[in-house]
Amino acid sequence: MCRKQKVLALVEVTMFLLVFLISAWYFQAYFNTHYGWFSKTLMIGLGFVGILIHKNIKGYGVVSKNLKFSLKWSLYVSLLFITVSLLFITVAFITRSITPVGLRELIIDALWFFVFVGFAEELFFRGYVQSRLNEVFTRKYESILGIKYQWSQGILITGVFLFGLPHLLTGVNLFIGCFRITPLHVGITGFACFMGIIFGILREKTGDIILPTVLHGFIDYSVFSIGKIVGLMLSNAIAFTSLLLFFMFVFRKVLSANIAS
Repeated sequence: MCRKQKVLALVEVTMFLLVFLISAWYFQAYFNTHYGWFSKTLMIGLGFVGILIHKNIKGYGVVSKNLKFSLKWSLYVSLLFITVSLLFITVAFITRSITPVGLRELIIDALWFFVFVGFAEELFFRGYVQSRLNEVFTRKYESILGIKYQWSQGILITGVFLFGLPHLLTGVNLFIGCFRITPLHVGITGFACFMGIIFGILREKTGDIILPTVLHGFIDYSVFSIGKIVGLMLSNAIAFTSLLLFFMFVFRKVLSANIAS
């Protein structure tokens, strides 16, 4: 693929990302605590616009190639996270370190983390950006985490440079003169770079964004929403344990499974 096509694709997706980032800063400056609902709605809109421009809804992961396959593995991931969460909540209950949280708040959190975080980001980054870059960045890698699986260079560029590294900017807002990058921001960014690649590989394997959306949603919901019940220390342990089990028992099976089965 010629260099000009690669540059044009990078410029295109970067412009979409900049529109989101600048708008998100604006919403944060003028809507304060509820700005995320506006910015992530915009992200969903930008994702769909980017996909529709290229007139390839199925190829860009919006329409599932094998819905049964995606739903099956999404169910396994859901059961894994739910089981681990319940075990840790039980421990917190026994040790009397549990904090009651209303059902309405948990439902709103679920809507936020699974739709306005998980779906929004996977639609934009894995549905639009990654699909667009994979069209021109066609180099293949032969394995991931010791698992033999061929994956595309567009996943690496999207996951690290366009999805992961921008997490450093979560403490930055040019509209209000805020520029704060802490070790926590750096740690979260490193994790986001890694998971950006994993989400991308799952999207490429399944052919749609369903499984990465579910996994993405559960990671954030486990940490932040369950964290309201058991505290951030235990909620991070929930996410870590669930992800450890995911990589030990699920990830390899997903990559080696027959998509047509």
